[in-house]
Amino acid sequence: MSLEFSWRGAHGCVTLFPNPEIHLRNVPAGSTSLSLTLTQGAREMGGQDVPVPGNGILPFGAIRTFGPCNPGLYEWTVLAKSSTGEVLSEAHQARFYPTDESATGQ
Repeated sequence: MSLEFSWRGAHGCVTLFPNPEIHLRNVPAGSTSLSLTLTQGAREMGGQDVPVPGNGILPFGAIRTFGPCNPGLYEWTVLAKSSTGEVLSEAHQARFYPTDESATGQ
C-alpha cells in the first residue's frame, strides 16, 4: 500500500487542522477501515479511523488533527485494517511543511 499527499493550499496553525487530500494505492482486499495519524518526529499530532474510501481518495477535511504550525518534517501514517482490527498493511509519507518537499528516500 502507498499514500501520496501535498501540503499545497494547507493553512497550518489552526487548532483542528483539516487533512490534505490523501491518495491511497493498493489498499489490500479485506480492508474495511483506515487509521490515519499525523506526526512530527516523536510527537503525535492526532489522527482518526475512517472507512476505506471506494475511490482510494480521502478527501480534504475528512479528519482533523492538530495542524502543522512550525516549519518542519511531518509524516502521515496509514494503517489498513480488517473488520476484526487486524492490520493488513501500513504506509507512510513525510513532507516538509510548508515547502511541500518530500523527505529523502520518499
